[in-house]
Amino acid sequence: MTDTTPDGRRVLGVVPGKPVAGDRKQPEEQDLVMVWPHLLVRHAVAGMSVMLSVMLISVFFDAPLRSIANPTDTPNPEKAPWYFAALQELLSHFHPLIAGVLVPGGIIVGLIALPYIDNSPHTDARRRKVAVATFTIVLVAWIILTLVGFAFRGPNWGWVWPWEEWHGEL
Repeated sequence: MTDTTPDGRRVLGVVPGKPVAGDRKQPEEQDLVMVWPHLLVRHAVAGMSVMLSVMLISVFFDAPLRSIANPTDTPNPEKAPWYFAALQELLSHFHPLIAGVLVPGGIIVGLIALPYIDNSPHTDARRRKVAVATFTIVLVAWIILTLVGFAFRGPNWGWVWPWEEWHGEL
């Protein structure tokens, strides 16, 4: 159905009737709040608060920077950034094909297949036990591998407790 507005523009899909769920509010019943200033001022205050707190933290605490990069001297251990520490930890225990291709690919395929495995019609998390348990196990395992690879590995990728002092760059 196509209608034309008084100024000549076309409107597609004007369907009179009731909404599928609930009742349509009348204009006098609506509580209108303008985006400016109510929402944008709150967002600006929140953004400025975060910027101020980050600036204060950076003034009072020094960043743990290393010396200038030297391409002829590789630190021991050479660690990946924190977001790849779990993958590096897996690579230290398994063959690169398994740890670098099959495990991450299996995680991705498993998470894609999870809605088809747990095909419960319910959408709330309390009734999706298989999906919640599987996702929680994968997430906890990845966090543990990240912490081990980032905080507990020392020279020659050996185990070092965080409170032990060892000679080398952190």
